[in-house]
Amino acid sequence: MHDLTVMDGRMLVTRDDHDWLLELGRQRGDSRILGSQHPTAQGLIRQFRPPLSEGLSLPWANAIDFVRFMPRKVTVWSGPTFSGKTAFLRQLMLHALANRHKALFVSLEEQPDDVWREFITMATLTRSPTPAQVKWCLDLWDERLFVFDSVELIDPTVLMGIIRYAADCFGITHVVIDSLMRLNMRIDDYDGQREMGNLLGRLARLADVHIHLVAHPRKTANSRMEIDLYDIRGAQDIVAQADLVITLERKHQALDHDSVLTVWKQRGDANWIGTMKLHFHKESRQMLFGRFDEPARYLPQEAYRP
Repeated sequence: MHDLTVMDGRMLVTRDDHDWLLELGRQRGDSRILGSQHPTAQGLIRQFRPPLSEGLSLPWANAIDFVRFMPRKVTVWSGPTFSGKTAFLRQLMLHALANRHKALFVSLEEQPDDVWREFITMATLTRSPTPAQVKWCLDLWDERLFVFDSVELIDPTVLMGIIRYAADCFGITHVVIDSLMRLNMRIDDYDGQREMGNLLGRLARLADVHIHLVAHPRKTANSRMEIDLYDIRGAQDIVAQADLVITLERKHQALDHDSVLTVWKQRGDANWIGTMKLHFHKESRQMLFGRFDEPARYLPQEAYRP
């Protein structure tokens, strides 16, 4: 016989014979042992599909097979100040829009009109777009690109709720949070980091979105020093839980490139790890894969006519 008692919210088994482990397992394990007809296993029927078809690639044809930003995953982006992280995430979201995704850009460091302005100038390939080009952008992005209106510190849980609402109401598939430092959380709050990592992962799965989180690296003795995975400031637990970790750096001394994108971590079918040499196009502020490549045109051809 076995006596079961509850103490401080925990169930204790009083052992009076050799089958106490059986009773403990029955109480704690029955709902956790999954057969092939369980919804978790049956869900694989929907998940197995043509390779990586639901994911977003990097925005260059020559790099299409290296990285996939799949639904229900989290990417942490990092890099020194002025390395082009935010600009590249705008470029990636324009690439997402061109591939029938919907995006929410949560910039907690820029005013909403500045966010829209930078999206427009990147898409039109000029710092001085015409009113007609601006209208092209706003019409094309209607109900597809959304910008969050706040530059104040915000509680992470509140922001997660807003993202969940946006995904449910507008069908958002990609969310950019720029940046971790603007969330109301101390960088030395390791329990908070761990909970934030858990919250991001749960939200990505619940909302069926891919979340892109910008986390600045810690300051080094020389701002031009190379960074690594351990330089991402105040986010080690979040990095550990992320599905992808990517850094972007400028290379001021290099002769054949001026920027480097490094994939440090990538879970999933496209599990490539490595470095890509890139080229910054000043007028459009796009990153190019080849030195002589043309910046991408994310609008219909008519939008670029004089």
